[in-house]
Amino acid sequence: MVAQIQLPLEVKIATTAAEREAIFRFRYHVYVEEMNKRLPHADHRRQWLRDQHDESAVLFYIGEQGEVAATLRRNIVDTDNCPPAWREAFALDRFAKIARDSLSVSSRFVIAHRFRNSSMAVRLAVAAYRHGREEGLRFDFLLSRFHLIEMYEHLGYRRYLNNYRDVNEAVGLMAPMVCVGEDVEYLRSVGSPFAREANRWVTNAADGLWFSEQFLPPAEFAPVRSLPPERRSLPPERRWSNLCQTLGGPPERTIRMLQGLTEADARALLKHAILHRVRAGKIIVQQGDLLGALFIVLSGAVALYYPGSSDRPPNILSSGECFGAEGFLASCCAVGQAVALSEVQLLVLPEQVVAQCQTRHSQTLCQLRANLLQEPCSRFLPTATLHC
Repeated sequence: MVAQIQLPLEVKIATTAAEREAIFRFRYHVYVEEMNKRLPHADHRRQWLRDQHDESAVLFYIGEQGEVAATLRRNIVDTDNCPPAWREAFALDRFAKIARDSLSVSSRFVIAHRFRNSSMAVRLAVAAYRHGREEGLRFDFLLSRFHLIEMYEHLGYRRYLNNYRDVNEAVGLMAPMVCVGEDVEYLRSVGSPFAREANRWVTNAADGLWFSEQFLPPAEFAPVRSLPPERRSLPPERRWSNLCQTLGGPPERTIRMLQGLTEADARALLKHAILHRVRAGKIIVQQGDLLGALFIVLSGAVALYYPGSSDRPPNILSSGECFGAEGFLASCCAVGQAVALSEVQLLVLPEQVVAQCQTRHSQTLCQLRANLLQEPCSRFLPTATLHC
């Protein structure tokens, strides 16, 4: 159900100290109090969350009944003096050659829990896009958690580089993404809400052509929606057939967490799963990371290390096995570490997709939960949270 919001909701830019502090407190409430996220720059005395990037950032927000209900941060990038992490994560030096003064990084995109199924996130993102075009920005970058990739692709962002881990953020491996603001043809092709805004400006197709020539993503990175026919998402039947072929059998039989479910149930659950590749040696999930998704191994091998098991060999997961169940079972952060032992293909299944089964398919949810309770992580979870 889409949350009902009183319209119109105005997107504002924080211009006063009071507005900015209200945003910092809102972030703290969501990240620290609600999500139980441990961040080194959280100020527990003031109960706010801010870091060095806030000093020069444009802070967008939406207020509702006198409180911040959504916010987004944007930093215009100085390529001569930008954080090394940004330079590495987004390959900024390559973009600086054609758009040195037209780059930005978006982050801290936070929506109040009661509005996460509403149009508020899109409203905020569109306002930020409009502001970027007014300021002459041509490329906007962000780091996405795996289960949010589809949402950002719908907005018009694209994956284009290998995954990146920000050591200052307890959110695990992230996917670098970029929105080419003037590539109106691409925005239209994916149904981006930015496309209508883009019609207000005279645009140049050169940025889109340059980007397509510079960055050729592997097939596993193919967007959910895309422009050329050869890069379009596979039809559901073809996608299901490929999945069966990769797994060596029907997913409801070969994926351990889906055993006991019908094919229809398995199809419904995996409909919104996104295929993602991780290189060998990469840490996919670190102990304490915020999860938000279940991870299913399609191919390759993943090693799971748990607390107190340094003297024992890790659990080795292969095709059809999953990890990250602790987020769904107990609403907690990762209790162990997951490392790709080889190049790994993952199906990333957002927790909210699974949770939607609760009202419509309660038996499916109970079967799924019973299967997940057999995963190694369940040994480390509070007993009171594990009953169906």
